[in-house]
Amino acid sequence: MKTLRKKIRDERFLNLIWKLLNAGYMDLHGRKKESLIGSPQGGILSPILANAYLHELDEFVEELRAKHEKGKRKERNITYQRLSWQKSRMVKRGETKTKEFQCISQQMRRLPTLQVDDPGFIRIKYLRYADDWIVGIWGSHALAEQVKQEIKTFLSNSLQLTLSEEKTHITHARTEEALFLGTRLKLGAGAEAKLTLTTNRWGKKFKRRSTGWETVMKAPLPKLLKRLSDRGFCTKEGKPIAKSGWAYLDTDQIILLCSSVNRGIQNYYRFVDNWAQLQRIQYILQYSLSMTLGRKFKISTPKVFKRFGKALTHVIKDKEGKEKKKVSFYLNHDWAKNRDAFQNRKRADIDLIQSEMHMRSRSNIAKPCCICGDTLDKAQIEMHHVRHIRKLSDKRQATGFNRVLRMLNRKQIPVCKTCHKKIHRGKYDSLKLSDMAYLPT
Repeated sequence: MKTLRKKIRDERFLNLIWKLLNAGYMDLHGRKKESLIGSPQGGILSPILANAYLHELDEFVEELRAKHEKGKRKERNITYQRLSWQKSRMVKRGETKTKEFQCISQQMRRLPTLQVDDPGFIRIKYLRYADDWIVGIWGSHALAEQVKQEIKTFLSNSLQLTLSEEKTHITHARTEEALFLGTRLKLGAGAEAKLTLTTNRWGKKFKRRSTGWETVMKAPLPKLLKRLSDRGFCTKEGKPIAKSGWAYLDTDQIILLCSSVNRGIQNYYRFVDNWAQLQRIQYILQYSLSMTLGRKFKISTPKVFKRFGKALTHVIKDKEGKEKKKVSFYLNHDWAKNRDAFQNRKRADIDLIQSEMHMRSRSNIAKPCCICGDTLDKAQIEMHHVRHIRKLSDKRQATGFNRVLRMLNRKQIPVCKTCHKKIHRGKYDSLKLSDMAYLPT
């Protein structure tokens, strides 16, 4: 509350937030639990309150950055510079095809152009997502320890938060991997830098180093396998098994559930460098689904694929036997690495305001009254609501105007102010669907 008062001076508004923080919550058994500390998990205000609170950490790290950073650029590597001068002299003498020239070129590719451990150059980068944060330091290990301790002290003294020692590690970016937002991060693909052929601005081709200091991002495959194992899709060794708890669901539900897990993992990790390894995750989910369907229909896995196909497609038919809907397991076939998967999508020119209004309401509020069809004054259109279609009366039998809503399978319909009052007075209790101006979709 002290943090919020720095920006908000409306005490009535702050009082509402204070009440929310102290209101408690209801567990799954309907018992009330008191809020002893913090904001309720799952509360609609919890994310924005957490961001407002941890903004204090953002500002503190910015102060650390200003205090510790120094130097405009790194000093040049003297050894690399000497070899470069020697190579230039050999180029002028026309000795580019000698063994000595090739040896010097190979030595230069193994050396950094700048002094890596320059004590006069320090940089600090900070990134936070919700309560997960990472600090990148170009400096000594002692400085990393110092920054960690300063952040720990600030969190404890100023924010009354405890830094998790189990999750907070100091890693060397070139030799170790750091885990951030479920992704393994490292600098450099290996000890030896790759060579690539490049053309300079004068059109001359030359070889240069590539990926020596490139950030490598990988999906943590062992952790993903463990999560699938914990949720009953496979054994600890990664062998697919039937998910028994889902065998009692409808066929289309089982397929959609497995498909959503596969699609979710692939959507999250589409940018990683080990993208092709996620084929194993898709294989486990595909065969776990086939085994689950086999258990449901009491048939073998080969017979499941014979009945539903490789994509495990289920066709839903109507009462007349015609195809109504088709549900398939999501199978990805593009396993080419694409680090810019989420950065190069083109968006069509759309009215963002109208689109946002539609997505926010998803109602027929802009349409005329569905009972009398009045279109003269749309400002008077209101929405008639019920809480639940199947619970419109104690006897589970819809009465009055709610009977119309049950036939429409809708919880709300647009009506004018006059018709809305008539609904609540019971004047439309005997209304038929054929009497309505139109049926809302």
